[in-house]
Amino acid sequence: MIIASPAKKEIPIPLQPMASVSSTTTSSHNSNNTKLNAQEAAVDLVTLNSRNGQSDFIVQVFGQTSVFHAQVDETLNIKTVRTGFAETRTLSCEAFIHNDTVFLSSPFVGQNAGLLNWADGEFQSCITHLIELAEEKTGCSALVVAIDRHDYKDTLSTVLRAFMYLGFEMIDPAIYGQETGYVLVGYEL
Repeated sequence: MIIASPAKKEIPIPLQPMASVSSTTTSSHNSNNTKLNAQEAAVDLVTLNSRNGQSDFIVQVFGQTSVFHAQVDETLNIKTVRTGFAETRTLSCEAFIHNDTVFLSSPFVGQNAGLLNWADGEFQSCITHLIELAEEKTGCSALVVAIDRHDYKDTLSTVLRAFMYLGFEMIDPAIYGQETGYVLVGYEL
């Protein structure tokens, strides 16, 4: 698999078992502690589900003849609520793990689609949070996001550029054999 290697400093992160709810709140102060920057909080809810095998995320993206359909028994539903920007964002996506890789549906659909209605830095912060969540909670070495072309009829190139700006790389369809309506982008954790 060809995935871009991000320019980041490696730090050891102890792996923790997946909890049903985790909450993180951070705030920043300047050197004289007189100015409080915008506070950002995230609440994550990760649930594990047995596959129904008919029309779930795996079948939609990879089809019923894929190796994932035969080998993956459980999927994850991930819901993260992001505050600290112009508005509170609730991102939801489906995911599964196979061979040390987290596969994730794009959370940027519905009211979260279209980068024009996002505040400066908000998209980057949400993607960074999803990367950290995948890295800390799964211990996997790669993250693959499946982007449905139908959700981004006019803005697909903008969304792909935004992902690539953050270190993702487009994945050749021959690697995973996804359906033609999906584009995969990958990130090495």
